[in-house]
Amino acid sequence: MKDIIIIGAGPGGYELALKASKSGLTTLLIEKDNVGGTCLNYGCIPTKSYYQNAKILNEVKKAENFGITGDFSFDFNKTYKRKEKVVSDLIKGIEYLLNKENVEFVKGTAKIVDKNTVQVNNAIYKGKNIVIATGSSSVRLNLPGFDLEGVIDSTDLLSLQSVPEKLVIIGGGVIGIEMATIFATFGSEVEVIEMCDTILPLLDLDISKRLQSYLKQSKIKIHTKSKVTSITKIEDSEQLTVHYIEKEKEETTTASKVLLSIGRKANLDNLGLDEVGIAYSKKGIVTDDNFKTNIDNIYAIGDVTGKTMLAHSATYSGYHVLNNILGVKDKINFNIVPSCVFTFPEIASIGLTEEEAKNMNIDYKVSKSMYRASGKAVAMNEVEGFIKVIVSDDKIIGVHIIGYDASNLISQVLPLINENISIINIKDYIFAHPTLAEIFANAIHEL
Repeated sequence: MKDIIIIGAGPGGYELALKASKSGLTTLLIEKDNVGGTCLNYGCIPTKSYYQNAKILNEVKKAENFGITGDFSFDFNKTYKRKEKVVSDLIKGIEYLLNKENVEFVKGTAKIVDKNTVQVNNAIYKGKNIVIATGSSSVRLNLPGFDLEGVIDSTDLLSLQSVPEKLVIIGGGVIGIEMATIFATFGSEVEVIEMCDTILPLLDLDISKRLQSYLKQSKIKIHTKSKVTSITKIEDSEQLTVHYIEKEKEETTTASKVLLSIGRKANLDNLGLDEVGIAYSKKGIVTDDNFKTNIDNIYAIGDVTGKTMLAHSATYSGYHVLNNILGVKDKINFNIVPSCVFTFPEIASIGLTEEEAKNMNIDYKVSKSMYRASGKAVAMNEVEGFIKVIVSDDKIIGVHIIGYDASNLISQVLPLINENISIINIKDYIFAHPTLAEIFANAIHEL
């Protein structure tokens, strides 16, 4: 009998497997696809590989500002091959680590038979603890034309061998907006249709509004408060027509490809949840604060719980489960999880938005510091954006960044919130000059 059986080898599952084995537990990891899960194979990593190409392409286009001139060309075929190699190399790296750490790996579809038994490929495996880490998949709507050829999800988009001439994206959430900025940079004409009042509706409103203005400057068309009703195929053509309602008026637009990016759902099917009696809802598997299900030795982590659908949240959920199994106390705070959106410019957030603070009737103050007031940002020609700090009772409760390198800057804020450091103390910290981190320091000193 194994000490721990993990179903799903995404960031939650494989990181847990490695750490469990290093901790002396006999470990079995089960995965029906490649190791790395959606994040490595079809999400974070291939998308960020494309993002890096787009970032360099944007910088080359602005090279004249730095006195650099000359012709250049963009080869999407090489971009695609580079993305494939990045993913392949990382998969091999994980496989090497699993083998090195003596993690038993089984490829196949797992079904939980009882609280200590998992079946894979007609073989039976026993475990003292079982962790479900099966992740999530793209939601598809049952609307007319949504099954037509050319209507794709993010996995399909990353598999295309050429850049779509016109890309219509249904859904203005993180995945949709990241794809919009990347493929607009690659040369697609991009149009986004979003039901909510604004794109990225879960972010701080100041951030989403500012990004929307930047996207329009990049000639990305944005339709908010708009609802897609159907998709039809144009006769004798590979083109599609997207039908939608905007301001109570029926509208249409054409597309080479239509990306469905309307959210993700927990992968719950064929796991044996009902047979074993594991509680779940439409959102995902129900767990307590230790990610334990209603069955004492069965846990669920990551997207399958329907909670915070972020790779790093899944990883640390796994760490917390392992600590719980080993009887080790930790201070991982799952209420403080940074998130990043890789657009141009980048976005990063942690803690409460201003709208959440208002709804919770919290007495708070806000301070903003602009990128264009930073000597480093001006020297870099990266002056778009700001850092917004939300404070209550002399403590930071939220930080929201839109601007160059936001994804790295947010990590400097994390320990300050985690450790409840007071604004008075932070004002005594010396930030290096000239750096982008000074933008955050300036926001603090304005409070």
